[in-house]
Amino acid sequence: MQKLNAFLLFLGAALLPVYVFGSGGIQPTHMLLAAFAVLTFFSGGLPLTLWSLALLAMFLHAFAVESVYAMMGGEPRYLINSVFFLFNFLVAGTIYTHVRRHGPAILVPGILIATAIALATIVAGGVDLRDMGEGGRATGTFNNPNQLGYFSVCLLSLAYLLYRDGRMGYLVTTAVLSVSLFLAISSLSKAAMITNFVVIVLALKPAASRNALIGWSVAALAGIMVVFRLYQNGAFDGFLFMERLANMANEGDSSLEARGYFAFLDGNILQVLFGLGTQRVNEIIGHEVHSTLGSTFNNYGFIGLLFFSTALAVWVMRLWRSYGFVGAFCMAAPALLYGITHNGTRFTIFWLLFAASLAGSERMRSQREPRPAIIQNRSISI
Repeated sequence: MQKLNAFLLFLGAALLPVYVFGSGGIQPTHMLLAAFAVLTFFSGGLPLTLWSLALLAMFLHAFAVESVYAMMGGEPRYLINSVFFLFNFLVAGTIYTHVRRHGPAILVPGILIATAIALATIVAGGVDLRDMGEGGRATGTFNNPNQLGYFSVCLLSLAYLLYRDGRMGYLVTTAVLSVSLFLAISSLSKAAMITNFVVIVLALKPAASRNALIGWSVAALAGIMVVFRLYQNGAFDGFLFMERLANMANEGDSSLEARGYFAFLDGNILQVLFGLGTQRVNEIIGHEVHSTLGSTFNNYGFIGLLFFSTALAVWVMRLWRSYGFVGAFCMAAPALLYGITHNGTRFTIFWLLFAASLAGSERMRSQREPRPAIIQNRSISI
């Protein structure tokens, strides 16, 4: 059973960038990870911790909110948005259980294959960083360029996690980070590009010795100065990614209002507390809220935001406690920063990152402390 579970997790990770159906539909990786979750649940159980209970509460609250609006005359199809949270809870919980017990080794070939697939499809489709042609921004096998951008930032963090766990060497990690940056640039996603630029510098910081750290600091500073000088001299003129970054402040779609943050202002006090529901938000702004926390708040109010934020806060605190500030920043910041302007609640690679990094931090802590409880022994750990 353990080998079958590991194989399903491997395939699920390898096919993360393969989108066969439209956005919001079930993709191959979802089917594989759903099968993995079911088998792992019956063989290994689910973790009973603060973050998992918060995610379960998020699903129950979302389901209740969408159900109430459906009974009040809304379209029942919007109930599916609450089911996404159930899927996230089950996938995150079972990946955490598997990786905590067996380690993240099975993720290495899966992530490397996913990296190769994403890179190959972008290259095969033809990428000209000066002119994207009639097709617009690159998407690869994804349905839109923002999905490609989000994949790049989560790939960045997963590579760093596997490097810190000793599963990938420095050179392989550097190669994956380079692909991540290339994918972000190809997507022309401003959030993805900025996140990659900032995090890669920290992620490549050597931890070997003080002299190595000094050398890295000097090289990083020199590199930043060289890039800035080249920019001043016009070396990047004509590159679409640089034009997009330079014009970011002048683009209307970069504002919080354009992203849909303020839909809640059309609701009453109960809707601010419990949420507007997905259908009402779509009616107000014409699309979903393009923000991870913003969508949670507008759809499910302060209560939903509290549940979801609790899970994320526990995640960040555990990473900080186990990996230090730099480790926590490299693993959590990319997805969270990207989530300011994009809704990542349904993006499966984020939940893979979330669960695997939590399991990695727990494995580190278990070397010093008693193992936390899982569902069978009925106790809770933070």
